[in-house]
Amino acid sequence: MEAFSNRTGHEWRVSLIQTKMMPPCLPPGCVQRLALLNRLSERWERSVTVVTAPAGFGKTTLLAEWSAALSEQKYPVAWLSLDEEDDDPQQFGAYLVAAFSRASEDIGWQAQQLLNNDPLTPIRTVISVLLNGIAAFDRCVFLVLDDADRLTAKPVLAIALRLLRYAPENMHVLLGARGEPALMLGQLRTPEKLMRVNVDDLRFSIDEAQVFFDQTGTAPLDRTSVKLLNETTEGWVAGLQLASLALTQAGDAARVASNLAGSGSGIDRYLNDTVLKHLPSPMLRFLLYTSILERLTPGVCDAIMGGGAESGKKLDWLERHNVFIRPLDERQEWYRYHALLSDALRRRLLRQMPHEAPLLHRRACQWFASAHLWPEAVRHALAAGEVEQAANWAENCAIEMLERGEPYTLLGWIEKLPANVVHGRLRLRLTKAWAFALSLQLTRASTEINAVVDQFNQMYRHHGGVAEETALAEVNAIGALIAGASDDSERAFDLGRAAEASMASAAPWVKHYAHFGQILGLTYRGEFDQIVHIREVARVEAHYGQEPNRSDLLREAQYSQAALIYGELADARQVLEAAIRGAEKALGTSSSCTTVLAGLLSSVYYEYNELPEARKVIAGRMTIALQTAPQGGLARHLRCAVRLLWRDGEMGSALAVLEDGRQVAIARQWLRLKLACDAETVRLLLDDGHVTRARQIADELSTSVPMMCEGRVGSAAETWTSYCLVQARVLIAENLGDRAVIILVRLLDILAALGWRPSEALACLLLARAFEQSGASEKAITALGRALRIGGAIGMINSVVDEGPSVRELLRRFCQVSGKDSFAEIAYANRLLAVFDELDNSQSASGRSVQIVTSSPDILSARELEIVTCVARGLSNKEVGRALKLAPETVKWHMKNIFEKLNVSSRIEAVQSVLGFKVGEDRAAM
Repeated sequence: MEAFSNRTGHEWRVSLIQTKMMPPCLPPGCVQRLALLNRLSERWERSVTVVTAPAGFGKTTLLAEWSAALSEQKYPVAWLSLDEEDDDPQQFGAYLVAAFSRASEDIGWQAQQLLNNDPLTPIRTVISVLLNGIAAFDRCVFLVLDDADRLTAKPVLAIALRLLRYAPENMHVLLGARGEPALMLGQLRTPEKLMRVNVDDLRFSIDEAQVFFDQTGTAPLDRTSVKLLNETTEGWVAGLQLASLALTQAGDAARVASNLAGSGSGIDRYLNDTVLKHLPSPMLRFLLYTSILERLTPGVCDAIMGGGAESGKKLDWLERHNVFIRPLDERQEWYRYHALLSDALRRRLLRQMPHEAPLLHRRACQWFASAHLWPEAVRHALAAGEVEQAANWAENCAIEMLERGEPYTLLGWIEKLPANVVHGRLRLRLTKAWAFALSLQLTRASTEINAVVDQFNQMYRHHGGVAEETALAEVNAIGALIAGASDDSERAFDLGRAAEASMASAAPWVKHYAHFGQILGLTYRGEFDQIVHIREVARVEAHYGQEPNRSDLLREAQYSQAALIYGELADARQVLEAAIRGAEKALGTSSSCTTVLAGLLSSVYYEYNELPEARKVIAGRMTIALQTAPQGGLARHLRCAVRLLWRDGEMGSALAVLEDGRQVAIARQWLRLKLACDAETVRLLLDDGHVTRARQIADELSTSVPMMCEGRVGSAAETWTSYCLVQARVLIAENLGDRAVIILVRLLDILAALGWRPSEALACLLLARAFEQSGASEKAITALGRALRIGGAIGMINSVVDEGPSVRELLRRFCQVSGKDSFAEIAYANRLLAVFDELDNSQSASGRSVQIVTSSPDILSARELEIVTCVARGLSNKEVGRALKLAPETVKWHMKNIFEKLNVSSRIEAVQSVLGFKVGEDRAAM
């Protein structure tokens, strides 16, 4: 039985319901709708078909018949029967991937790998990987979503719409719904590829009704009787079935038609008069009791009915007598009642036996629990009023989800429980706080963990047992994660150290995030040797010779980021190349973890002037980086992407990428990332001669950054470094080098004390330029020599070359005036000059002009197209507002609408979607 087929050794794992991904078996005596099937067959070029009609008109049967026909022709058909619980983005995405994987392993394996191994990967990225798998398949692929009108949540609708709008040519989607789906089908890129089948199409013709009655085994009906019954039911299939059952008893078509026409009190009386009142008493009782189930199997029916129920025989009898029931699988182990029947039975049960319902739900929940089918177990436990039991099961499942790193699924699971039940359980609240923190919902995570701390102090202030120590370790580890993600490196360090000191029996992920907090804090304390020690201890404890898991890989990313800050480029490269091989093998190329590693590795390749390698490793990963990367890793990813675009002459695209990063920073209150984006924006603007725009950014930063960062320790030092570089660059561009000298000399003292060699070398380069501009040529050469000693030792190339012609001239003069004592620096300077020469020879492409060639001009308004054009030129929201005479809030509102209409999440995606070329395709970071 399916109930026991999903066991994998994880008792509390929440498994998908397999029968939801199977087309229901066609009922006996099913009338082939040849005209409709031919219509569907002839319109394959229609990428989306919507079948809409009330219950009982044969939507599901038509879709199942069509699926069977396609399967016979060896086409993969992914089927998904939707219900209210699928109105959750993570669950909906998981079912979609699983449905396609069932249809063909070749289609969904990469997306399934992401879901299984890296649940932090956004579901929209998983869907993109799934679409790529479909596009690569060599045959037409079909998806059937039955009861698509059950989807109403905005995040779920966004996923479904993305699936439809970006479906490859070989993918065809069929939607079944009782009413118009909430999907905005008019927003499809090709709305002409939409076909509709409605209630009038589904009504039985007289010929089809004749075939139906001929196949039901009732007494033969003449044409006149068939016509009478078909007109009375208006071709409603369920009505014809009711008539068939009534004829078995009455045998008079005219009388049956009269009774059906007179059933004005609704479907309950309709079914009662034609079906229920003619059933044997034990069978009616069986139907009433089992109506609480969404799906039935003999085991759970026996549990509900009590001993000796022989439920298997009853289900078989109901199917043979065509009593609105159909099997869900080929082995006929799972069934479901027709929605008309189940709804009527439930109403009757509550009306006639209201006190029986809790007992029935209690029996059902115990059976589903014994079968490890936890979603159904919890649903029935809550219906039975067994709230504590439901909470116990949900808590155990939540722990399993946390161990697997599934924060989105976990939050959806906890939401199913009453708030007061969650509030009273420390373990559930801890897992909820973990989930918020891991999914970067930092405000909610902070609120939850603060409330947990209050509850913990009230419950355990006088205790000191192992359980309390373990809980305290988790509280501190979650706090370290939140503090780190909020860029409070000092607090992250303190909480990480406290967590490690009290984690006697804590789970492995607790230690990982304790280390996360400590490494972040040490990075900004100038203690790289301690970071190396923590990593080595963790590697030994994790038996590093084994296949790395996600936690191991993220630790390597964190270590490498620290190594890059301290200038250990060769070490970082070695670690990252090994880690990304492991990540791509274990997690897939599109996972969040792989993306973080790729951004860091690409920055090493770029620094070493290995541009093809940098482009290759970063390609296609910008969107997921914006969604999932921590701010240090995201800053590296953005910088590399921007520099590659800039090298290719795509200044507007580079600025658009930086604006995407800036918006992420603002939304998450990541000041360090915002300053990194501002610093790179200023560098690009000055390189393009836009001194006034650069000065505006510098002045805006001056109103807040010094107050927040000057003289502070921790990660604020990196933010302050970016601020000082912005101010120095603008001053040099304004020919105020003497003022830039003051800023840079003070900054160098900080950087040297911390041991941040790449930043120190860059500051020395700017200092050399400032000295040269202010007439202090000897000091300029001295500052340049210091930069060359540092840069040569760590292997810097492109950070120097990207400083442009002024540094190039200084390098030439350095080689001319320096003596033998500077042999190593001269050799390094000559190497840099050779790279400058290579760059001259390779820079033949200039920035391309932007032409709007959208294939669907009706998707965006004229104003929205103007805004996208400005975005493609690299203008920020404020600059777009100034250019188009719009208020900043109006620009934000327009950008939100553009994102929704195009189903994108970033400016660079919007540009790609609207323009007639891929911005930076295969050459930059998209």
